[in-house]
Amino acid sequence: MIVTDFFSENSAFFIFVLLLSLFLFYKRENLAIQGRFPILYMLMYRTSLGLDKMKRWSQKYKRTYLALAFLCIFVGVVGIFLSLGLMIYSLDMVLKADLSSGGGLVLPLKTQSGLDGAVPIFYVPFWYWIVSLFVIVVVHEFAHGVIAERFNIKIKSSGFAFGALFLPILPAAFVEPDEKDLRKKPRWQQIAVMGAGSTSNFLFGFLFLALFLFAAEPLLHSSMEVSEVSFNGVMNESELKAFGINEGSIQSIDGKAVSEFEFVVLDSFSGQRVLLPYLYNLSEQENVTLSIEHNGLLEEVSISPFFSEEANRSLLGITNFAVGLDNKDDKTWLGNFPLYLRTLLNYLVLLSIGIGIMNLLPLWITDGGQIAFLMISKVIRNEETALRTYNLVSFLSLCLILLVVWPGIIKSLL
Repeated sequence: MIVTDFFSENSAFFIFVLLLSLFLFYKRENLAIQGRFPILYMLMYRTSLGLDKMKRWSQKYKRTYLALAFLCIFVGVVGIFLSLGLMIYSLDMVLKADLSSGGGLVLPLKTQSGLDGAVPIFYVPFWYWIVSLFVIVVVHEFAHGVIAERFNIKIKSSGFAFGALFLPILPAAFVEPDEKDLRKKPRWQQIAVMGAGSTSNFLFGFLFLALFLFAAEPLLHSSMEVSEVSFNGVMNESELKAFGINEGSIQSIDGKAVSEFEFVVLDSFSGQRVLLPYLYNLSEQENVTLSIEHNGLLEEVSISPFFSEEANRSLLGITNFAVGLDNKDDKTWLGNFPLYLRTLLNYLVLLSIGIGIMNLLPLWITDGGQIAFLMISKVIRNEETALRTYNLVSFLSLCLILLVVWPGIIKSLL
């Protein structure tokens, strides 16, 4: 039953994986495989998409991209140390808070059906996942290509990549510079090319944040309002128990219709929550008058909040809130677009910055790893010693990631 629920909850993702597998099988002659097929590997679908535009932009805006190249060097080098510091801080926070995980794979997979815990997952709803990853990886790889072309490093191909565990799961993109051409360039130019991807992710992440704060949020609050506030649970300490009310729909609070209250939207791992801040700031309230529809009747009750030591604030004792939004009368033509836009920008901010940071960790497969090797080989002239040092740094970084994702490893050893 648990397995059946898991597949039904995530049907869109599994249909996507199936269709993608069929497409790639049909196009198998154009695919290259990297890694350990069929367990953990990468499928590379080479094209020439965007190559002309990369070259044209790099030549048209030479000064701009030269300035950006120096920014890429700074972000690439400093970012390695900052990303490691952030991971160490995350591990410390996870252990102190006794959390089960400090992160996970970014996938549109819900695991509430009882399979959670085996593979930690940062859940993103399917369509937001597809759109966000497409935007982020195209920006990331295009930045690599433009900076490479700025230094006259030939780009052999571009294309789409698919991370696979037996079947393709994680879509990505790539640009493929001529390795011989790249290695002939000065070390600082190589670092600039490697650092371009994460730098573009950070720049666009802040752009998306600005759009989120100054466009999406104002649009949402100017075009939508609270349509209902329902609940289906009441604490034993709540005075609602005396009225025999355990569930219902709140129509007004202190004589004010719920549609007139300000609302906030919180995004979490499990989705969105719409909250009424008024109900979370009751410390000064002696009583609250609620008009509640329940069992087909509309009843007005006056109850006093009680102080909860666990929550460290006063509560009405109503649980399992569901706050719904609807368009204001003059904005019905917008539908749910303001909410969709806000949600998309929220994920674009989180994933752009998050992927940019993870890509700077000094691992074998990341841009940060390539930058780390260039830095290590500059300091350590002996090629064999430099390679051993690089492998050690990469191994320790991998261990750090595993400990953040699975902190239970440490707990089991203590």
